[in-house]
Order: sequence, then structure tokens, then C-alpha cells
Amino acid sequence: MLFKIAWRNIWRNKTRSIVVIAAVAAGLFAGMFMMAFFGGVVKQEVETAVQTQLAHIQIHHPLFPEDKGLDYAIPNGMVLLQQLQTNPVYKGVSGRVITTGMISSAADAAGVEIQGIDPETEQSVSNVFSFIKEGAYFTADKKNEIVVGQKLADKLRLILHGKVVLTVLDRDGNLTAGSFRIAGIFRSNYSTFDASTVFIRREESAALLHTGDQIHEIALLLKNGDQSDQQARQLAKQYPGLLVQSWKVLSPEMAMLSSMFDQIMYIIIGIILLALMFGIINTMLMAVLERQREFGVMMAIGMNKARIFLMIVLETVLLTCAGIPLGILFTITAVEYSHRYGIDLSGFSKGLSQYGIGNLIYPELQTNMLLPIIAMTAITALLASLYPAKIALKYKPATAIHKM
Repeated sequence: MLFKIAWRNIWRNKTRSIVVIAAVAAGLFAGMFMMAFFGGVVKQEVETAVQTQLAHIQIHHPLFPEDKGLDYAIPNGMVLLQQLQTNPVYKGVSGRVITTGMISSAADAAGVEIQGIDPETEQSVSNVFSFIKEGAYFTADKKNEIVVGQKLADKLRLILHGKVVLTVLDRDGNLTAGSFRIAGIFRSNYSTFDASTVFIRREESAALLHTGDQIHEIALLLKNGDQSDQQARQLAKQYPGLLVQSWKVLSPEMAMLSSMFDQIMYIIIGIILLALMFGIINTMLMAVLERQREFGVMMAIGMNKARIFLMIVLETVLLTCAGIPLGILFTITAVEYSHRYGIDLSGFSKGLSQYGIGNLIYPELQTNMLLPIIAMTAITALLASLYPAKIALKYKPATAIHKM
């Protein structure tokens, strides 16, 4: 009986009903699309860090991260590297020789991290090769080549095939320098990385630093990135004399951002739903005030206050239940479209590149959050209906029945 009365009232007051349904749909859309947008931002930031700089796991000598000294090479590093390359768990494995030094051009000089790499295996753990804007990611028949970032190239006024000089301290502590020709200039989504990191071939870095076949870092990219912590623990047990770190340990601020994302989104959605609740209260309160005579007649013919209370609550819940599917439909449509084509933020590219975020953001909706958000919306509607229903209970039949 109450359901029929509530449905009749909803149908009779179409304008009010449309306002409430639209408010619920808009609130739900705003919250869920914002969640999808920031989900895409966080995912891109993490992927940029992992695929460009960190990989999923890194292995070092325990003392290497403190000062990156050349003496702290991985014991039997090449043997370990070959063993790990045969493990099917890893998508890519690459060994690096790492040091810091000075890069100089005719125009200027800058401090950089110099990574000596094997270009072929490095492509399996890092996507720097895909960001080449000028030149190539090394050429097979040329020696003493270097790949630099666009920001560093701009600072030093470097041009393709131009020469630079790398000055470093070798393994014996002697100052040594080498001349290299620029093979390629890359521009990744991380401008600080572009300004501070250069790449040369591993054998050429060994010749410059007198490190022989030693390597200082092994980068591992997993086929399943969700297993990074588990695999890091397994490797640490297998090789207790080495320092094994997942990307979450190497970049704790990125891991914290990723882990806190759900909590932050729930807070933001809660704020949006709070605003939605006041909108519903306002609309339903106006409806209650307009229907004083109707409530007076109902009470006069014997409908008790509890049933009137439940009727108003039921109306609000029904309108909310109509708005929720619309909000979800709009959200899924908008997210699918924007995920396919991306949201262009190129106007903010300089600021975004500081945090590893590209010009295009691809929103991604986490389906595991749908049910909690729907539940939060339903609870919001239920709470919003209580105050208008309480106001309706204060009406006296004799007074309310004479209201126009």
C-alpha cells in the first residue's frame, strides 16, 4: 500500500522527482568520474616510475645505495644476471654500471647519473628507448655513443651527433674523462629524470671507470607487477648477502600514494555525497511543505504518523534508486570514452612532468569500489529523508487540511 502511494506521488510530482533523480545521478557521476580520473593519474605516475626508472625490483651490494661507490659492485654480478635472465617469472632483466659524474658541452656543464647499460636487455626493463625524439637508441656499428634527456640537452645546448665530455672518478680514485657523441635525445614523462640521467654502453663505462665486468645494479621487471613484494622477499632469502628492494621500498612516497588512493577517494566522495544530501533534503523539504493539506487529509482518515514517515522515506529511496543506475551509466560511458582517447592536459605539461605524469590522462574505474559507493549513496538518501519526514509528523490534521 505504501509503495503504491509513494509511486503515485513520485509520478504526480514529475518535476520534483526529476530534480532529485538528476541530483543523485550528477552526484554519483561527479564522485565516480573523479575517482576514475585520479585513479588514472596515480596509475600513470606509478607506471612511469616503474617502467622508466625503477623497474619492479632492484638488486645491489648492501652498501651501494649509501654513496654509489664503484667498489660496491654485486659479487659475481654477471653470473647472477645470467641466472635471473633464465627465470620465466621476469619479463626483463638488465645489469647496469652506475656512477655519478659531470657532463660538459661547449656551452655549459651539469652533474648527472651515468648508467652503463646493455641497450638490448635494457629495453626489456625500461621504456626510455620509446621516448627517443631525435636520433636513435644507440646504433650497432658506432662506439662512444651517449643518450641524453631533452631537458639536459636544452640546458647544455646539445644537438644530435654533437660531442660531450664525461668526467668521472674511476675505481682507483683518479679523475678521468671520455668523449662521447650524442646518439639520441629522449623526452620521458619525468622531467627530473630527463635532466639528471644519461646512458652509455656498459662496456664503454667499464673502460672509462676501470670496473671490468662488474655491475652495480640488476633491474628486474616482472610479468605480474602485483608480485613485486613477494618476489623481492624470495630473492632476499635466496641471496642473503645482497640488498633486494621492490619499487615500493625504492620509492616509498609513490607506494604511499598508491596505497592511500582508496582512502583519499572515499573522503572526496563523502564530501560530494554530503553536498548531495543537503540538495535532497532541500528538495524533499519543499515537497513536504507543499503537501501539508495532503498529509492532513491522510492523518484525518486514519493514517498513522509512522506510515507517513515511512512513505516519505520510501519516496526518497525510490528516487535515489532511479538516479543510481543513471549515474553509473553516465560514469561508465564517460570513463570508457576518455580512457580510449585520453584527457588532454598538455597546457599543464611542465608542471605534470615534474611528477611523472604525461599530457594525456586515461581515467580508469576501479570496479571493486562500485558497491561501496552505491551503498554510500543509498545511505546518504536514507539520511536525507529523515528530516523532511520528521517535519511532516509535526503537522496537525485540523490545521494542515486547510492549507492550500
